[in-house]
Amino acid sequence: MKIKPDKLHIGCGGFTPDGWLNTDGSWHVWISRHKILKRIAIILGAIPKEHSKLKWAENINLLDVRYPLPFDDNYFRAVYSSHVLEHLYRDEALRLLKEIYRVCRSGAVVRTIVPDLRTLVDNYIAGVISPKAPGNSPADTFIYNLFMRSPVADGSKGLRRIYHSIKEFNTHKWAYDENSLVDLYHSAGFRNPKRYKELVSNIEDIKNIERPERLGDSRSLIVEAIKE
Repeated sequence: MKIKPDKLHIGCGGFTPDGWLNTDGSWHVWISRHKILKRIAIILGAIPKEHSKLKWAENINLLDVRYPLPFDDNYFRAVYSSHVLEHLYRDEALRLLKEIYRVCRSGAVVRTIVPDLRTLVDNYIAGVISPKAPGNSPADTFIYNLFMRSPVADGSKGLRRIYHSIKEFNTHKWAYDENSLVDLYHSAGFRNPKRYKELVSNIEDIKNIERPERLGDSRSLIVEAIKE
């Protein structure tokens, strides 16, 4: 992987702001560049029809964050990830933060966004009911927003079902409140992590990468740290 930008964007989806090394772990990134294989995957049902026309930018680098990051020590001056960490098991998330610490230079800013468990619990206690939830109760809304599992069984078949059973990246594996995420940062080596508000950051061009539609909603938790 050729490294040009010194700012790392983890889990970019289809959003590729300029000046960042944009990465994503979806196999759609890889298969979108192999037209014949993509057609075969669609025929075999490995790619749902609604995703078959999605286009992935050429500047997205395929990156599986469950493994060591393929970058040199002390390289990046900023790392940004929005709604990625909760898709990892806690030990995987800790390993990723340790890897991020390794590849960051002194003074680098690391910013992570995840769903806020505290807000979800407060909403449950307050009796909040979401029209998007499958049932008409605060419990249904709470479980639905945790996104640990789908309310219905996986209906995929063939290669797509095999892929999801191996990867299982779409659902959430862990949940964090402010204290637990800050503690995870500390365990990875960061000394000064703290909560930040939307668009308030030590990353100078934060408006170019932090978009409201990618934050999820007001239930998001933002923690940022500077590597000393």
